[in-house]
Amino acid sequence: MQTVNHNELDTRARIFQVAARLMAQKGFNGVSMREISEQSGVSKPMIYYYFESKEKLYQTLVEVGLAHDTTLLDTIRQADIPIKQKLVEFIKIYFDQSLHHPEFVKFFLYLFVTTEDAPLGIRFREEELRRKHSLVKLIQQGIEKGEFGMNVKPEIAVEMIIGTITHFMWHQLNSKRKIVSDQLAEEIVEVLFRGLNE
Repeated sequence: MQTVNHNELDTRARIFQVAARLMAQKGFNGVSMREISEQSGVSKPMIYYYFESKEKLYQTLVEVGLAHDTTLLDTIRQADIPIKQKLVEFIKIYFDQSLHHPEFVKFFLYLFVTTEDAPLGIRFREEELRRKHSLVKLIQQGIEKGEFGMNVKPEIAVEMIIGTITHFMWHQLNSKRKIVSDQLAEEIVEVLFRGLNE
């Protein structure tokens, strides 16, 4: 059985955290491997040992983040709970990440809004479109099950959800006090839910 090298995991996590923070601040092209090395305390040869290049580090960072989120969101979609509660759980995931993994959230929000021609930018945007489509299907299921009104526009509802999540996450990332919470997630969906049924 293969053993997990915790020192190696810690080193990779430290590189990830620093790279995410710097790329969120300066963009992919504005960050050097030397800077990542200096701020992470990991030598350049060691970073190259793990990731081969800055492009590979960026690629791994994006793919690990997307895979993690996709697993969580797929679990919610498959859960045997009302659509309304699935939307609450969806929001909770992102709020939780903004509290416990702020550097990575800043990085992915940077990817969400950037026009920089960075590697995997197209793949990230394609994944975002796939998630939007999944949420649209979720809202459509809610309409079919009678949870939401028949006149709902799923695409607009999804844009409202994503916009609201992004708004509160940005505020959380720029605040020293706790803003996001499970209760806020429930209140957001409740406001939307009432609107969907009026």
